[in-house]
Amino acid sequence: MNRIFGPRGYFAVPDGTDVSPFLTATDVNQDDVPWGALGEMSIAAGRIGPKVHSWVHVHPAVTQVTYVCSGGLTVRMKDAASVEAYDLQLRAGQAVVSEPGTLFQLRNDGERPAEVLYIVSPSYVFEIEGGEVRHDDAILVARTWEELVAAHYDLPTLKVDREEARVRRAEALERIMKRRA
Repeated sequence: MNRIFGPRGYFAVPDGTDVSPFLTATDVNQDDVPWGALGEMSIAAGRIGPKVHSWVHVHPAVTQVTYVCSGGLTVRMKDAASVEAYDLQLRAGQAVVSEPGTLFQLRNDGERPAEVLYIVSPSYVFEIEGGEVRHDDAILVARTWEELVAAHYDLPTLKVDREEARVRRAEALERIMKRRA
């Protein structure tokens, strides 16, 4: 693979942020990275605009490292061991890890965009076909934490179990692999 990779153009994802998956072998739109070439990981660039808060979401089957390249970001998280959500303030050169099942939200309360890298393992799967999302490793839970707390963390989107998420993911990967072949 004698080439240089970089962001290819950003698009809005369902959580309200912008993403450019540029090193992912499991993406139907990136056929210049051979299937399996990156092992069990993928890398995407992200932009979170000023005053933008993503949806509160969860990744049932993947671990994500969010590394801030420029700007600043607050990551509000609630993992299984925490009674309440907590905030981690990140500046350029810092990262946070969200493990499978962790609720989290990316919040840019600053005046300039935050540029980030998402390093995900196993490789992030986002499948779109005919303009419709068929699979997304992220599950949107609530627009705000207040909405989530008001529902006592009892929302249908939180009922997806980890094994079910892995099965759906494997089915999406199989469809993507067939389309790339």
